[in-house]
Amino acid sequence: MFRLALKSLKHSPKRLILTAVAVALGVSLVAATQIFTNSLSSGFSNLFSSAYSSIDVVVEADPNSDVLVPLDEQPLSDADLEAIEATDGVAQAFGVVTGQGALVSADATASQPGPPTFVQNWNANADIDGGAVLTGSAPTQPGEVVLDSATFDSGYALGDDVTIAGENGASDYTVVGSVELEGGISFGAKFVWMSTDDVHAFNGDVPGYETINVFAAEGADPAAVATAIGEELPDGTRAISGEDKAAESVDALNSVLQYVDIFAIAFALISLFVGAYIIVNTFRIIVTQRTREFGLLRAVGVTGKQVRRMILMEALVVALVASTIGLVLGYLLALAITGITKLFVGDIFGVLTLPPDAIAWAYGLGILVTLASALAPAIHASRISPMEALRESATESKKPLRTRNIVGTAMSVVALGAIFLGLYGDFDRPYIYVGAGAVLLVLGITLLAAQLLVPIAYGLRGVLTSMFKVDGKLAANNIRREPRRSANTAAALMIGVMLLALVATFTESLKSVVTAQFDATSADYFAIDTAGTGIPVGAIDLISGTDGVDQVARVGIGEVQYDGTSSSLAVIDVDASSDLISFETEPAITEVGGGTYISVAIQDLGVGVGDTVTLTGSGSSQDLEVTGLFNDENGGDFNVDWATGEELLGDVPVSQLLISADPGADIEGLQSTLEEELATDYPTVLLQSPDQLAQFANQFIDLLLGIISALLGSALVIAILGVANTLLLSVTERTREIGLLRAVGLRRRSVWRMITLESMVMAIFGAILGMILGVGLGAALVLALQDLGFDGVTVPWFWLVIYTVLAAIAGVVAAIWPAWRASKLDILQAIATE
Repeated sequence: MFRLALKSLKHSPKRLILTAVAVALGVSLVAATQIFTNSLSSGFSNLFSSAYSSIDVVVEADPNSDVLVPLDEQPLSDADLEAIEATDGVAQAFGVVTGQGALVSADATASQPGPPTFVQNWNANADIDGGAVLTGSAPTQPGEVVLDSATFDSGYALGDDVTIAGENGASDYTVVGSVELEGGISFGAKFVWMSTDDVHAFNGDVPGYETINVFAAEGADPAAVATAIGEELPDGTRAISGEDKAAESVDALNSVLQYVDIFAIAFALISLFVGAYIIVNTFRIIVTQRTREFGLLRAVGVTGKQVRRMILMEALVVALVASTIGLVLGYLLALAITGITKLFVGDIFGVLTLPPDAIAWAYGLGILVTLASALAPAIHASRISPMEALRESATESKKPLRTRNIVGTAMSVVALGAIFLGLYGDFDRPYIYVGAGAVLLVLGITLLAAQLLVPIAYGLRGVLTSMFKVDGKLAANNIRREPRRSANTAAALMIGVMLLALVATFTESLKSVVTAQFDATSADYFAIDTAGTGIPVGAIDLISGTDGVDQVARVGIGEVQYDGTSSSLAVIDVDASSDLISFETEPAITEVGGGTYISVAIQDLGVGVGDTVTLTGSGSSQDLEVTGLFNDENGGDFNVDWATGEELLGDVPVSQLLISADPGADIEGLQSTLEEELATDYPTVLLQSPDQLAQFANQFIDLLLGIISALLGSALVIAILGVANTLLLSVTERTREIGLLRAVGLRRRSVWRMITLESMVMAIFGAILGMILGVGLGAALVLALQDLGFDGVTVPWFWLVIYTVLAAIAGVVAAIWPAWRASKLDILQAIATE
């Protein structure tokens, strides 16, 4: 039977080409991601190994410790450095301290976010500094800096004065050299080295070191040296060998890359799920066309089990070929992605190879989906009786749609019930019920689509006849004649469009929430920290002291320990903030007093108003009464006033300012003034109006929509291939019919138009069904997430129109090959076809 299956494929390979392409496209996405992340992991593994290869021990803050380092201190002090240097087995120890800011452009006129600038103290050791001097000299005097070579070559020269803005504002330095980074990789950032004292001053006169890198004496065991050093360290710090640190860094990266793999596999599964419709349709049509062949096989003694096995063997061969093609396409796609990435961040990749995971996923998914999809047609083929060989022609069995309709209706009812329970039932994580109901509803509608298509085809017959005469009537009749086939074809496109419509509904609703939040504020400007170091006190004083500014409200964010876990702490200028923005709190935020308002997440832990919580910050530990509920997701786990925040954290890092102008002030003019003043000394502070921030946030959401739409593009391409594949096989099945139509006077262009109309009707039908489902399920998802701030559903009308137009275009494109093939049939040969 295996030889017979191979001969069958060899005899008619064209009928399975598009099926193989559909599987290959889905597989390629998985393979490309696996290859890309494997290469990235390999590259970073080499990078980390190189960075720590000569460093025997790394001393740093312990990431697993509950001890919080005060904001005005570093985890390691000069005394710790001296103690480490005196430890047996230590040859050298270097303290490392870094900061973050921004190089100020000479023509800066407004504060704008740009690539971050990282500042590090110079230790005159390439292994510690991450590079060696390329031109000029090292910084040996206060006020001297060296730049990474890429930044230096962008327009700087030896002796130039540069301004670098940090936590305490901007300071001037002199460029004395450039450094070639190890590997030449900057990740788009800028790097500056200066003396240790200058870095301390840059960080606000905070003494100490973030890490201390140790070189062990010759013959000493790094692990033993790390253990000895650990006995001298303060609480909250650790000593780890360089080898273990490199391995830990690689493991942390791989844990992140796993989520990338899962994300890509999810979209690949969507594509393969859509491809499954094509496979089912293809093999069902092939079985129908080969009815006489299977009947003859049964007549000469072949069992139904053997026929079924032969069909599945054909599917297995298709799966193996398609998966192999998918692996090749995935490798080429990964090669293109890495090439583009290298243009922006440098060569951070290892050797591009085919990892075992990529091969396993590619063949596993390809074979599983293809065999599972071909199983039902194979079972149908195994039940063909020997008497079918006596038929003059093979036609698909016209089984009633009753069973299909009953199952589809039952699934849809159960699905709607699950969605209803998720929306209105009192359950934890209601989105799980909504998600499960959504999957069932899609499957139910898929089964019911054939029933829906029959009356639509009846209705369209008159419309198409009046518009396209006999061509339109023939197209409508062809769709009505094979409702299962047409419905399955449309369902593949329906799923792709449904996902697009669902994402569009969600993102448009999210944009409405974002816009509403900014509309709810009476602040005229927001000042945002773009460097991650907090808004400098000097910048706050500058803004507050500018003529025309009325109120300035600070919003800080920090970290505290609660019940043994890390939690976020929002620190609010209560009185000023309540005048500029409305918070969703019970009672008003002004009633917080010396207590705390808790988020929904903390409420879900069973904490309520009147309870006492113990919070431990970098400044102190406090027992606070829960005085209210903070239901706005823009807050922290715990929300306190400024005085309480300072007790918990010490100096509170200000992440945001809300600013209002004097009544009657020139809003645009005042913004320009503030931007110019900030650009000189505090370029890391971004000043934006609420409208500008809303526009920026919405642009980010649109970018997210674009990325997801691009990832769903594979599923849509597969769906379009499904339309073309069904029409191609249909043309083969209707060869004699088309020949007779041509014989009685139907012109070539009429045949072309008939096929195109069939394709467009199926495409638009699938798109409309998909949009209805997508908007409905998107609305259900939004309503299920009301606790996260969604207060209404926004229908993406613009995108729905675009999807309808694109569906019609897709129908025309999908019909090109089948229509061309049908129009080119030789009339006499077509009539003679059995």
